[in-house]
Amino acid sequence: MFDLETQIHLWSDHLRAHGKLSDADIDELENHLRDEIEDLIATGLTPDEAFLISVKRLGNVDAISHEFAKVNTENLWRHLLVETVDSQAKQQNRRDITLVVIFALLAGTLFKIPELFGFGLLDQDGEIKIFFIKNFSFFILPFIAAFFLIKRKSELKTWATILGIFILAAVIINVYPSFDHHNTEFLTNVHLPLFLWLVVGATYIGREWQGSQGRMNFIRFTGEAFIYGVLVMAGVMVLFLFTMVIFKAIQIDVGKFLTEYFLIYGGCAAAMITVYLVEAKKSVVENFAPILAKIFSPLFLIIMVAFLIVMIITGKSPFMERDFLIGFDFMLALVLGLVLYVISARDIRQPANLFDYLNLALIMAALVIDGVALSAILFRLSAFGITPNKLAALGENLALLGNLAGLAWLYIGYFNKKFDFTKIIKWQTDYLYVYFIWTAIVAFIFPIIFKFN
Repeated sequence: MFDLETQIHLWSDHLRAHGKLSDADIDELENHLRDEIEDLIATGLTPDEAFLISVKRLGNVDAISHEFAKVNTENLWRHLLVETVDSQAKQQNRRDITLVVIFALLAGTLFKIPELFGFGLLDQDGEIKIFFIKNFSFFILPFIAAFFLIKRKSELKTWATILGIFILAAVIINVYPSFDHHNTEFLTNVHLPLFLWLVVGATYIGREWQGSQGRMNFIRFTGEAFIYGVLVMAGVMVLFLFTMVIFKAIQIDVGKFLTEYFLIYGGCAAAMITVYLVEAKKSVVENFAPILAKIFSPLFLIIMVAFLIVMIITGKSPFMERDFLIGFDFMLALVLGLVLYVISARDIRQPANLFDYLNLALIMAALVIDGVALSAILFRLSAFGITPNKLAALGENLALLGNLAGLAWLYIGYFNKKFDFTKIIKWQTDYLYVYFIWTAIVAFIFPIIFKFN
């Protein structure tokens, strides 16, 4: 059933998420939209007819409204690759697609260059060489950063700063030695992509990187890119298997070609296509990704509460096992991601709703689990001494604890009407600096502190 208020909120959210209009401009546009709808209803149109016509009329003076009208009046997926009717936007879209193709080819070729010097991807045991794992981020992330720098028409100084960070990081991690047991090298391999992704975030946000809204847009972009990336990569893998099977049916082995070329160039293309789709067609995903987050948030809450109850009843704790501790760190990070995405997709003008309370419950459950994990890490540190892995786990759990505790405190204050929802957004976007600094410390400082062991 058509709900006029819901559709108006969706429309204004679409404008807000686009990131180019101020709240005052959006409020004014919404007032125009409401006046237009009211006039059309007075002439005898139904609310849904009045809404669609009003949005399209606003679309004549605002390209964003036009895009919203297209996306929300017909099948969503039909418009993923539809060409815009605006000639300037059409040219821009073609330039973006050209950039995506060129950068995907360059990234794939960069991946293959070491092979020209006899340094293949796989070692004698058929496993990926550590060089490629260590440098994986540098094969694709600089091209994604360049894509956004071109899109944002960034100044030469910004180009130099961003590319300087990538070059400096590449030099440092390749100059660093690595000794048995290679713990710091492993930690660098895990934290470096996160650090560099936040650098990419600065190119995505552009000049708005100092504002909460810009950083929240990047959080939203990250969540959408993750979902889109999984879907696009799943398509690449299906095509991979399909190609292998049909050629095998005529006794031709294409496995080597698929492994050495298709997966590499296809993987790079999948990454570039993902960022292009999220950037260009984010209005489509905004209707999809928040729904997934809202579905899985209560499910994660149920699982976590059930886990805590079973752990208390049985008296068993998995936290004494190192592998379980690492797994639970990833789980807490995933829970935080769900919480953040629900926050980023929320209309800040709406009053507290069911999902806000579910978010707080999810945060509280994660805080309890994080507290148990922290106690286990402290026990292992006192019993077995300090190692790079344990110290990194301690830092990450403390960072998560601070983030979750701050969110819980702010949510409670918000429910008690001590402040509005923007304070929660500001806290979370400011906290990105903590992760930026911590990932840099683990990736670049830990190897020196622990003498590259």
